[in-house]
Amino acid sequence: MVKKLISIISPCFNEEDNIEEIYSRVRVVMDALDEYYFEYLFIDNASTDSTVSKIKAIAERDPRICLIVNNRNFGHIRSP
Repeated sequence: MVKKLISIISPCFNEEDNIEEIYSRVRVVMDALDEYYFEYLFIDNASTDSTVSKIKAIAERDPRICLIVNNRNFGHIRSP
């Protein structure tokens, strides 16, 4: 059986307190769906906290995680 890909996108701005939690919750749900595999794309909108470094740390241990860092805040609608 060929697994189908689901791409999940989360724009973020100064979310250092929430990144691990959202990643963990998404991973639990997606890992339970045997017929799918996923990639998780975080799009950072020029955070001034440790959001980017936390996402990079997650990406080092999980190759399904990708990160785009914008040089300014495009907002949650325009960032993707």
